[in-house]
Amino acid sequence: MAKREITYRLGAPPISINVMNVTNIGCHWHDVLEVIWVLEGEISIQESNLLCHLKQGDVYVVNYNETHKITTGDDAAVIAIAHIDYRYFSKYIPNLKEVSFSHYFFNNNLDIEHALSNCRKSIKELYPLVNKKNPDEKSNAKVEALTHSFLTLLIDTFQYVYFEKHGDGYRERLNKNGNLSNEQIERLHRLTHYIYANCHDKLMLEDLAKTEFYSKFYVSHFIKKAYGLSYQEALCLSRTMISERLLIGTDYNMDIIAEMVGFSTRNQYCQQFKKWHGIAPSKFRKENSPGSPGNIDVLFPCDEKLVEKFFAD
Repeated sequence: MAKREITYRLGAPPISINVMNVTNIGCHWHDVLEVIWVLEGEISIQESNLLCHLKQGDVYVVNYNETHKITTGDDAAVIAIAHIDYRYFSKYIPNLKEVSFSHYFFNNNLDIEHALSNCRKSIKELYPLVNKKNPDEKSNAKVEALTHSFLTLLIDTFQYVYFEKHGDGYRERLNKNGNLSNEQIERLHRLTHYIYANCHDKLMLEDLAKTEFYSKFYVSHFIKKAYGLSYQEALCLSRTMISERLLIGTDYNMDIIAEMVGFSTRNQYCQQFKKWHGIAPSKFRKENSPGSPGNIDVLFPCDEKLVEKFFAD
């Protein structure tokens, strides 16, 4: 099983922050949000079907339940990793579970340095409080307030993904052009989340449209314009993403996995998986299953004095 549980301090808000020396972290997923800040060196993150290269100072948000792995090449890197239980903090941000976080690495003309600086500042402020040996009510209240603010910042910075046609496939991009109102962005999150949560069933466009009390024609047009994918493409992408966890977390054969995620045949599943990932599901399983060569963890905690150096103003 490649799902990794996160342990939080008892009696404290469910957020953890660790600073690690990393060479490799094998493919896995969490049922929480993960935020990565590169403190030193460079890393590559493979999240689902996307590969991004991060340099020092970059911040990356991994959506809950999405498979991901980290590599660095020949030299180790130092990263801060924050894990946040979205369920707990949904009391402050009710639609938190529906938000799809993206990244900015394919948007060369998108200037979000100020926002990234604020993200780094938030982690710096939270780290000593989250790792305080004897937390009290006052420090817990501060952690909760700071984490709420941090999540709001992450939503403002990283939410809303647009799939842009690129060659034979798509690139996932942040869309900051202001074409959608906040209400429309929230509607898009609800629609795409509903697709993801129900794609294993025979989900029809009419069923999706009823959740928002719109016609299927409006919803179809809205998804394509706002998301960059057709309804059918979004449905197939969701199914292949869910199948990743079955490929590396179980020994089910391809026929069973195809049926479990909603594809009518094994061939259809394999074709769609290769369309989005560039490789066959069997190869994905071979490369990313626990214990596979090159898929083991090579990391250790960073010395506290070095952490202080990184987090110094």
